[in-house]
Amino acid sequence: MSELTAYETTWLGVLEELRSCPGIRLESADQGQLGDADADRAFGELADRDGIVLDPSLKPYHLRFSGLAAVWDVPDPNPDYDEDCLIAGEFYLDNIHRAVQSGPLVERLYDPTPEELQLYSGFRCFDGTPHAGVGHLSMLRIQPGVANPELWFDATTKGYHRMDLDFPGYLEALRITKGTYGWQFLFTDVSLDDDGEHEVCGRFVEIMLEVFPTLFPDHDYAPLRARLAERRCGFQA
Repeated sequence: MSELTAYETTWLGVLEELRSCPGIRLESADQGQLGDADADRAFGELADRDGIVLDPSLKPYHLRFSGLAAVWDVPDPNPDYDEDCLIAGEFYLDNIHRAVQSGPLVERLYDPTPEELQLYSGFRCFDGTPHAGVGHLSMLRIQPGVANPELWFDATTKGYHRMDLDFPGYLEALRITKGTYGWQFLFTDVSLDDDGEHEVCGRFVEIMLEVFPTLFPDHDYAPLRARLAERRCGFQA
């Protein structure tokens, strides 16, 4: 077996955090098989075969696993509550090479406009929620001549949104949030006010920021708290 890179080891640490946390009810935490295509080879293949030249600064974030996935929740200690968990989350992470090879996402659209069809023809999914069926997808936008792809979030009935993150930034935020459902909205231009369209996601993020500093004290949640505060109190895009 090939030796893991430092960054790959970091992600196995994320799975171990979930497995070893007593406050987390873990349904699954798995890494796929480790491929033999390192970052130089994977990025070279994209350039030579697909004509997609990516910024070399993305190479340290290449994960050779065929997938990294986890499904979890935080049980609710209140027996009178209708739900049996406070919050839940999921991620299914692919590397850029596998994401590009998966093809465009135009099948997500029903009766698309020409603009939507053009937009989705460039989207490639690299993180999703296949287990719970929530349908959330995080996507790279592949465009000619763009070495650092835009990131977009497809929240099914809640629309699609460009994210204020690059690929390394997404991976870092995912390590901290552990895939809490709706965390991506912190990096979009939507309001997370109570009684708004995204109230449920806002509440999930709020609970995450209440309990995760205790469950995972080695991470800094202050920047995410600031983002939540910005997207409340009548936030306007």
